[in-house]
Amino acid sequence: MLGEINYDKISVGDLVSWKDITENDPNQFGIVLSKYVSHVENRNIGMLKVACTATNQVKNILALIVKIESKNTT
Repeated sequence: MLGEINYDKISVGDLVSWKDITENDPNQFGIVLSKYVSHVENRNIGMLKVACTATNQVKNILALIVKIESKNTT
């Protein structure tokens, strides 16, 4: 599965950070609401549903791109 190592380490309630497009964009932070596996053309991809702390929006992001900032914040 793409992103399996991060996916296995991340738990619901963890505070995570990620960059959206380029390295020049600031880090975004959010709390993991749920984890799921998406199936795209015969490939499994680890995904996270995250509540973004800055905008209060819920985003679906790849588990591959996140960094754990703090474990189980809820």
